[in-house]
Amino acid sequence: MVPALLVSACDDGSTDAVATSAQPVEEVVIGASEFALLPCGGSGGSPCVLVLAGGKSLLFGAPAGVSNEVSPDRLAGLDRAFLFSLMPSDVEGLDEVRNHGWRAGRAAALTVAGPEGLGDMLEALNVAFEQPDALSFVEEGAPRGGFNAALLQPGVEVISNALAFDTGDLKVVGVAGAGSRTTYRVGYRDLGGDWHDLVLKPCAGPEPLAAEYEAAPRTETVIACDDETADLSWPLRTVTKISG
Repeated sequence: MVPALLVSACDDGSTDAVATSAQPVEEVVIGASEFALLPCGGSGGSPCVLVLAGGKSLLFGAPAGVSNEVSPDRLAGLDRAFLFSLMPSDVEGLDEVRNHGWRAGRAAALTVAGPEGLGDMLEALNVAFEQPDALSFVEEGAPRGGFNAALLQPGVEVISNALAFDTGDLKVVGVAGAGSRTTYRVGYRDLGGDWHDLVLKPCAGPEPLAAEYEAAPRTETVIACDDETADLSWPLRTVTKISG
């Protein structure tokens, strides 16, 4: 295994250890076979990253202001969203993700994975938006997305550990910890057959599971908290390419 690159979630350092770009997010071209991270946390410091890998788009974290960092078109094209916790700071932007993506043309309900209790929260949010959605249809006309596309659909609830997303070449495993905080391990197998792991760990989160994929050459990038050897911090400020 290639030695891990540790990426901090708590300081304001920077690193050149991985390929980064200072271009505005929307100007950076990401190929379908690349594994890249796009910033979305704004200035609040809550964990948030848009992961593009294998032609899929996965959002981790939904702090307030996420729609200021991620365009409506990208929000409309999300394949899945994942919450680090059900704390207000980690979910305040979920309505932005829902509303902006829906109005930009999301074609189906957005599936959201996260800690235990997620389903109850999403059900309450869907009920809360019923009246505003109906008024929007009457007064402004139908958004580009259909009515059902406005819904937030419960995905996997990570009670201990769970496979939360799997296309074969792109896997997400969630690991539950105290206070509903969840760590995610994202594994992507590139066109050459090598695995690249990304561990997304919020502060006070659980230790991540070891990878359980088939043996293969692999690298690992960890976003962690309170690590003296760390190089980057939340919020991620530049586009970071893991592979490709």
